[in-house]
Amino acid sequence: MNDSNFCKMIHMKRTLCQKYKLARNGILESGKAFDRLDEAAPSHLKTEWLARERIAQSSRLNDPSAMDEYEINIKKAPSKKEIELRLLEESNAHNAAPSRRSVATWISTGLAIEEAQIALLIEV
Repeated sequence: MNDSNFCKMIHMKRTLCQKYKLARNGILESGKAFDRLDEAAPSHLKTEWLARERIAQSSRLNDPSAMDEYEINIKKAPSKKEIELRLLEESNAHNAAPSRRSVATWISTGLAIEEAQIALLIEV
């Protein structure tokens, strides 16, 4: 067991040097990406973000919920069923004649047939 730890220690220098070189290159790439993002953001938003960050940092000791400022607020993408439902409602496809149905109706009908075929193959 001690031999394994000794071998790890011997090879640590080479591994750390490789990781350091990768990290140094990563810093340059990250810096370039940050500069592009920084240039793209409007200045009024940057000042607002800095003010919100200062408030969060100053009140984080007394109120930990102030750190919620750093939470990512991304809306979830609609599911396949939600998109199908929205497209069907927009075109009122079920009441229309087959010649007047939209492309979305044909796609959703085709998907339903495909799913039914898969379910049938699983059962058989």
